[in-house]
Amino acid sequence: MYGVVLAFHLLVCLALIGVILIQSGKGGGLAGGAFGGATQTVFGGRGATDFITKATIYLGVIFFVTSLGLAILTTKSGPGGSSKSLMQEAARKAAATQTQGQTQGRAPATTGAPAPTGAAGAPSNGAK
Repeated sequence: MYGVVLAFHLLVCLALIGVILIQSGKGGGLAGGAFGGATQTVFGGRGATDFITKATIYLGVIFFVTSLGLAILTTKSGPGGSSKSLMQEAARKAAATQTQGQTQGRAPATTGAPAPTGAAGAPSNGAK
């Protein structure tokens, strides 16, 4: 399902890029320069603008919908729909290793900074 939506999304992207490049804006766009005004002959004087404008709108809406669909499909995994968050996976792994360490009689590893050398029991009178 994800692959089909992704392939359709890529086709819509390419079509949207092509339609936007063909549009003739105030500067003429690629429609006048690349095709020598052939779009006006095919669609009529005003017909090309209306058709290309509508195509841009429809393709833009389809692009938006497929983007949302891909985002939803990416965040869901399996029938339960649990999230694929990297932070949640790291928290699960840390909790699993901590419970394994406690069941084996070991204390869990601390993530704090190591104690500075000479901090415990060393005289601090400046003697070397």
